[in-house]
Amino acid sequence: MNLHETMPDEMVLHYTDKASLLKAYKRFYLDEDCLKLIIKTNTNFPEACKFFNEMFTRIEAAGGIVRNQKEEYLFIKRLGVWDLPKGKLHKKEPVQAGALREVTEETGLANLTIAKQLPSTYHIYTDRKGKEILKETYWFEMFCKEDQKLVPQLEEDITEVRWFSAGELNIPLNNTYASLRLLLESYLKD
Repeated sequence: MNLHETMPDEMVLHYTDKASLLKAYKRFYLDEDCLKLIIKTNTNFPEACKFFNEMFTRIEAAGGIVRNQKEEYLFIKRLGVWDLPKGKLHKKEPVQAGALREVTEETGLANLTIAKQLPSTYHIYTDRKGKEILKETYWFEMFCKEDQKLVPQLEEDITEVRWFSAGELNIPLNNTYASLRLLLESYLKD
């Protein structure tokens, strides 16, 4: 296994075979300080992707970076962490429809419009049954053009829904997930 660390929070694997990939993932998973596992390949990229995907049950979700007419950004607080509204897609549900549905369910907002699709994020977790899950979340830039009452979806452990101005974004960005921080930082640069 050709595995090395480059930055304090990442590991890099030069892929050779399925066994080395599994071993690297287990090491990555157990290292709480490591946020990124970078897998490099030469000509065997399709094989590496195939084996990586076989290690997980895949789930698809969708959500949005929502702005209002005051150029504020919408966040939800779930289990004490700021997050963007999102959720699992229903079977055969179109991705955009699922994103709108989830944002509405989790925040109470209606009459949202989608401006464009944003890059997807991926994260891995272990579910309550011990299964390894690879969750892909499709993101959309959304707009809410009218003032509406925000209603947290309590049954999804959402305790707060709040708009943040651009000057206040350090509050949610300092208490959110690494993948969302990267998504938001990329979005705000554009």
